[in-house]
Amino acid sequence: MPKACSAINCPNRDTRENRARGLSFHSFPKAHELRKRWMLAVKRIEPGSRRLWIPGAGACLCSQHFTQDEFELYGGQKRLKAGVIPSVFSFKVLLFSGSDRCHISTGQFCFL
Repeated sequence: MPKACSAINCPNRDTRENRARGLSFHSFPKAHELRKRWMLAVKRIEPGSRRLWIPGAGACLCSQHFTQDEFELYGGQKRLKAGVIPSVFSFKVLLFSGSDRCHISTGQFCFL
């Protein structure tokens, strides 16, 4: 089974077809501070606990979550520059309306 991008609502999988289209897949960094910054950028929470999602050993993000200037060619392969943080996401989250209910929106959070 191919790896899947860990970003919320991202359908990309690490398949031959996607690689042929130019997608690349990048594991979460091992360095603690950089890994934490990636985790915060992804904005995932553990279902049911409302705690920050902790990526497993196989967690990765596809190249669509990085800007083109965050890549470099190394030995003919596209790889991330050191220290970059993913920044391209399309979040659909809950927006607090001031009443007891929330509405779906983009880029704002609902805290009940």
